Amino acid sequence: MTQDQLIKLGRWLTLVGYFSLMAGLFAWHLLLEPPARHLISIIIFFQLGPLMLPLFGLLNAKLYTHAWSMYLAIFYFVIGVWYAGNDEDLLIGLFVIVTSLVFFTGCVIYTRFMGKQQKAESLGE
Repeated sequence: MTQDQLIKLGRWLTLVGYFSLMAGLFAWHLLLEPPARHLISIIIFFQLGPLMLPLFGLLNAKLYTHAWSMYLAIFYFVIGVWYAGNDEDLLIGLFVIVTSLVFFTGCVIYTRFMGKQQKAESLGE
């Protein structure tokens, strides 16, 4: 694969993982297994709120946003493991684990190869 293809692959994996994670958590907490009515806003704030932080940078293919979004993907991986530890929440836990790993992998690939490309361009190669 060429460097441009790897950059596109990383970007695609990042966005697929990110939006799948967001849609899955939203659907789980609001449609499939809604919590008590008074807890909905707290769960939405703490589980979907952090995903709003990198939205603009990811949509605009910002290298720095992809780099720090890796930490966010790890945070959601831990949440997925926590959910998967409970038999009742095993499915959402596995879903969060898989989507956060896709998100993380995409961020790593995009950051690595886009960083190389930008460095080469700045050196005039």
